Amino acid sequence: MHASHAYAIPAALAALPAAPLCVGYSGGLDSSVLLHALAASPAARERGLRAWHVHHGLHPDADAWAAHCAQVCAGYGLELTVSRVSVARDGGDGPEAAARAARHAAFAAGLGAGEVLTLAHHRDDQAETLLLRLLRGSGPDALAAMREWRDCGRGRLWRPLLALPRAALEAYAREHALRWIDDPGNDEQRYDRNFLRHRALPLLRERWPQAPAALAQSARLQEEAAELLDGEDAAALAQVRSLDPQALSRSRLRALAPARR
Repeated sequence: MHASHAYAIPAALAALPAAPLCVGYSGGLDSSVLLHALAASPAARERGLRAWHVHHGLHPDADAWAAHCAQVCAGYGLELTVSRVSVARDGGDGPEAAARAARHAAFAAGLGAGEVLTLAHHRDDQAETLLLRLLRGSGPDALAAMREWRDCGRGRLWRPLLALPRAALEAYAREHALRWIDDPGNDEQRYDRNFLRHRALPLLRERWPQAPAALAQSARLQEEAAELLDGEDAAALAQVRSLDPQALSRSRLRALAPARR
């Protein structure tokens, strides 16, 4: 593994936003790396830094996981918020998607005004997300996958590690002898994302070692395309407006390309 991997994490966090930071902290490897790196940053502490653990209650060890997170945060001298959420076990997209939705709803509701929720998604996560959305037949906006920045409740959401491979996070965790939680649910291949992670992507990497990087690059290009389309759609909408603010001009609408209509 490349020796520089462990130093990629601090570099990715060098340009901190001028706002208080809240780390979404599951206790897993990825968020443990992000929290440790930010806790070691005097600039992050000066802006205001806390951690947030969402307790889903889906696993018998969920209480122990929350206790682990509290112990780690106490060692760093950081405030930890623990939110208990209710997750539907039999939702249409499965418990994994339901837990993710409940987690993001809690974050959006509880984030402070101007606060930045910081998440540890990395390049391999981005590749998985793009593949899932391709398999759903998504268009450019969804194929942009996870954005580095987006609005979230009264604050913003930031994914500073999105350009880094998971190997960089693993190297950092070993370098600093971190302790983290291994959720056995991450190995359950009946969930689509886990199937891609454990079966499909390793097979793709056998033939195309650069596959995760290429998929993440495609997501970035789709984000650029979606932004261009949004701007052109806004300009086209302005062209077809009529004097009635609730109506569009049929003749001008017909003059547009079908896809633009």
